[in-house]
Amino acid sequence: MLLIDRAVSADESTMTAELDITANSMFCVPGKGVPSYVGIEYIAQTVAAYSGWRARQATQDTKPRIGYLLGSRKVTMLRDFFPIGSRLTMHITNVFEDGEMGAFDGEVRLGEEMLVDARINVYQPKENETASTPPVGNNQETSDQ
Repeated sequence: MLLIDRAVSADESTMTAELDITANSMFCVPGKGVPSYVGIEYIAQTVAAYSGWRARQATQDTKPRIGYLLGSRKVTMLRDFFPIGSRLTMHITNVFEDGEMGAFDGEVRLGEEMLVDARINVYQPKENETASTPPVGNNQETSDQ
């Protein structure tokens, strides 16, 4: 599912993206708009776009890698809904990453008004690992003995 419309700018530690809320937007509630909790996913998708952008800066033919939103903290939602007809701006800042795990500060704004502010934690497995490939030394292994 792709929810953000466009990346606007990026540098080594930040990205800004936009999306337009319409009556046809995914999760839109008729007459109300999109619930503000979807803003966490907008932030996460901006992080994913940032990850892809950085990978392409290093190697132009890099393919996107899968990533996972692990959770969020310090979440502030200042409205119940994002209004239909609005253009939202998401801005993320890389706080920490170690190659697989990362933490990003993110915000969703309507013009100058802050609507959602959160720190999210993400995980991007190594290229040769997938969700169906258990990590080496998994303590959940079973045996027939």
